Amino acid sequence: MKNILLTLSIFLLGFNLTYSQTQSGTEKDQAELRKVLDTFMSSLKAKDSTSLYRLFYDGPVTWVGVYKDKTQQKRIEKDPKSLDHKLADYKSWFRSTTKGSVKEEKFSNVNIDTDGSVASVTFDFSFWAGGKKGLWGKESWGLVKIKNEWKITSVIFSMEQESISPEPKRE
Repeated sequence: MKNILLTLSIFLLGFNLTYSQTQSGTEKDQAELRKVLDTFMSSLKAKDSTSLYRLFYDGPVTWVGVYKDKTQQKRIEKDPKSLDHKLADYKSWFRSTTKGSVKEEKFSNVNIDTDGSVASVTFDFSFWAGGKKGLWGKESWGLVKIKNEWKITSVIFSMEQESISPEPKRE
């Protein structure tokens, strides 16, 4: 019995150490990555392309969104040839997004996982235009640290239209 308990304790201790090491990275990296999120949000709201563009890797950046089931079904009803995804790049997205009223993206349930050189940041998002929520979903960014700066290399996300399927209340 003692051997089983000892083996179980060692296993759980090893699991806990592994989990802790991969969960967060350093406090400095966490703060820097949160600053990337904050800069993204404030740049969008202020329509500041210079600040936003600096956040991205200077090379190919993946930008793919997929429509969630309810929204895609409504899209197909209107146009049977509607694709279930959309591709873009951050510059064209920013230009199209900043036309018209003030836009804002809000993040919640942020999870940052980094080893100090690469990071993934996932979160729930909602996208607002003129003070009204239009889209919501899950978003994931891949980032790399180049010359001591975090750069976004990929943005993938799901999209649900608020008017078709309202975002559930979160606690």
